[in-house]
Amino acid sequence: MPDPMNAGERKPILVGLFATCLVDLIRPRVGFASAKLLEDAGCKVEVPQQTCCGQPAFNAGDRKTARELAAQAIEAFERYDYVVLPSGSCAGQVILHYPELFEGDAAWDARCH
Repeated sequence: MPDPMNAGERKPILVGLFATCLVDLIRPRVGFASAKLLEDAGCKVEVPQQTCCGQPAFNAGDRKTARELAAQAIEAFERYDYVVLPSGSCAGQVILHYPELFEGDAAWDARCH
């Protein structure tokens, strides 16, 4: 991982903060604290326009909606060096289930890793 404190020699690490539904609606302070920690570490933090990670649809068996939401998230965050999700369940959805949703689709499978 690049050293964010070495910003004088290279541009800062660009982090996309995935402000999950839980953080956005119930615990916004978690999102603000996450951004502050990352900025204090020398990262440039952005919160792009985003929607749900798709976990509720995925857990309900609605793979079509889960895949649509996953595609939106991938498009919103693929330009970042790192993506931070201050919610373990959403992070699990992205890391474990996005590849499952795009299995067999080479173009999307490559984009979700």
